[in-house]
Amino acid sequence: MLTAHHRIVTGPRPARSTSHRGAHGSARRGWSVAAALLALVLLAPWTTAAAQRTATRPAASTPRSAAYDIRYHLAIGDPASHRYHVELTVGGVTGDTLRLQMPVWSPGRYAKMDFAKNVLGLAVTDDNGRALQFDKELGSLWRVYPAGARAIHVRYDVFANTLSGTFSVLDSAHANFNGPSLFLYVVGHKPDPVRLTVDIPAGWHLINGASTQPDQREFTFPDYDHLIDTPTEVAPAFTVDSFRVDGRLYRVVVHHNGPEHGQRERFVRDVERIVRAENTVIAPPPLEMYTFLFNIGYDGRDGMEHLYSTQIMDRNVWSDTAQVLPGITSAAHEYFHTWNVKRIRPVALGPFDYTREQYQPSLWVAEGWTQYYGEMTLHRAGIISKDTLYALLGRRIQYNSELPARTEVSARMSSFNAPFWDGAAQAMATDRDHAFISYYYKGEALAMLLDLSIRGRTANARSLDDVLRTLKRHVWDDAPKATYYLQGRGYTEQDVERAASEVAGTDMQPWFERYVGGVEELPWTETLALAGLRVRVTGEGKEKRYVLEEIPDATDAQRRVRDGWLTDTTGTTASP
Repeated sequence: MLTAHHRIVTGPRPARSTSHRGAHGSARRGWSVAAALLALVLLAPWTTAAAQRTATRPAASTPRSAAYDIRYHLAIGDPASHRYHVELTVGGVTGDTLRLQMPVWSPGRYAKMDFAKNVLGLAVTDDNGRALQFDKELGSLWRVYPAGARAIHVRYDVFANTLSGTFSVLDSAHANFNGPSLFLYVVGHKPDPVRLTVDIPAGWHLINGASTQPDQREFTFPDYDHLIDTPTEVAPAFTVDSFRVDGRLYRVVVHHNGPEHGQRERFVRDVERIVRAENTVIAPPPLEMYTFLFNIGYDGRDGMEHLYSTQIMDRNVWSDTAQVLPGITSAAHEYFHTWNVKRIRPVALGPFDYTREQYQPSLWVAEGWTQYYGEMTLHRAGIISKDTLYALLGRRIQYNSELPARTEVSARMSSFNAPFWDGAAQAMATDRDHAFISYYYKGEALAMLLDLSIRGRTANARSLDDVLRTLKRHVWDDAPKATYYLQGRGYTEQDVERAASEVAGTDMQPWFERYVGGVEELPWTETLALAGLRVRVTGEGKEKRYVLEEIPDATDAQRRVRDGWLTDTTGTTASP
């Protein structure tokens, strides 16, 4: 996830474009959906079975009742009403009660949201239209009494008027929906396969990460978790461009509000550069197709990770003077989540408990390391200059060196308290600057320090990339399948520490206790020196700036580390 206050600001836009237009060998096709989305079929030798292959069956030791026949039907109503019409049909019902749960939170945003507050007019019938009795057990939990019915039909509306990676919207511009805010689930049957049918307005078009043909309206998912992990855009028109990297098909879907100012080709090329760079860090992700969904120029600013897609909103429109086009910074962050969070995942993040907000200590890795790689990728992929990167990292160092909370709240506790701050309503006054330090920026700082420390310790033979690859081996490649949800198991903080120690060739536990679990000042001076870097502080008050700069007389060893860090390579020799 990337929220508004985590967005990179790279300074004033220059008077001319600084885009890179180097040649590359990828094949790309672009088209307007309204005119030629049919061509997408020719590029789609994939099926929804690809998504299903990544899910795992429930562990044999975990008994559960026989699967139900679960179907969702979603109808998009009058845009002016901002209402979706939902019908949930459950077949094969047994027992005298059936519970229906609306998620109270959404993966990727950790505060309690209580989506049930927008559920309206809920009614339950059997196959003959006979009304069935139901009541509310909790605020987001309904209890239905089937009275012998083998199938039940639950109908309700959802009010949706917020464009974000968490909520849903329906207005005259589009329908954009995220499953947790719309779909009830049958308690005890989240692992059951589900089907979804969507009715869309005449002349509108639909696409999501599971679409394999133009305007596909029927989908099958291996379980509820995959259903709600598939955000969907429905609009009168949007553009779709595609490219292939590492044998995988990538689609760039853009719903742009207003003129594109000739930036579409540049935008898609920058997304491709991000994919190419980030696929080298851990490995190309285990998927056949990935979809970027962008809403550019519409009210809202957000980014959210998903297994086979990402959804990104930026209220700024494209221009030919932008140093970094709106949406690109978020793309670099969200795509890295394809591994870090969505597959290599903290133990609490998949499968999910949607009944309560989640408290867990590792978001400094899940979000912070992703923040680090997203920003480094902008330079490594040739989208921003080295000087821009240094200025950006200087601001991150300043944040971690001056925010009062740095001496009161550890990265571990900041992660654990995420539900207090990540989009949560603040009904009372808080001392935020002392109570919370961003696990994005503290985690990014820790990632940078750990990366440089490992490179310095190993003469640039190893890096933080190796820590992630080692973590992947421990919890994804070699670990038994823990649940129905995905391959492998969720990691603990001890798994991260173990992987870092293995790569660094030394016990990293003291480092983790001091800087992850503790509140000591971060070791910037000695760690940056390993790469021939230093921080210079300029100005005072609001004009105070931390400037990251290179030491003029750096040694060969220092330059070797710095060059490897800037280019994300290991085992290289220093530049002259």
